[in-house]
Amino acid sequence: MDEEQLDGEPLWSGAWEEMTVPVPLAASLLCLSPHTVGQLIEGGHLAAEQRGNFRFVNLASLLAYRRRHWTPEQAARYNATLDDATALDQAADNLAG
Repeated sequence: MDEEQLDGEPLWSGAWEEMTVPVPLAASLLCLSPHTVGQLIEGGHLAAEQRGNFRFVNLASLLAYRRRHWTPEQAARYNATLDDATALDQAADNLAG
């Protein structure tokens, strides 16, 4: 049941597919620099959209990338082993100010 629910729908179907976060927040959630996130966007590893002078990363894309690439070594390096729910809570707190 890795990234699918019992009914066969992806976990990220529905409202999640439309949600985006600004690049600095995406970088924080991935424990990367905003520059590196920009490179991931340019390389096609993360879906993003441009709004004026700013880019916003698709949240479903970000979480899928994080699941695939988050390693125990990264967790130890950043002292943060976060599940997706915790990451979303932190993102909401950051957006709320």
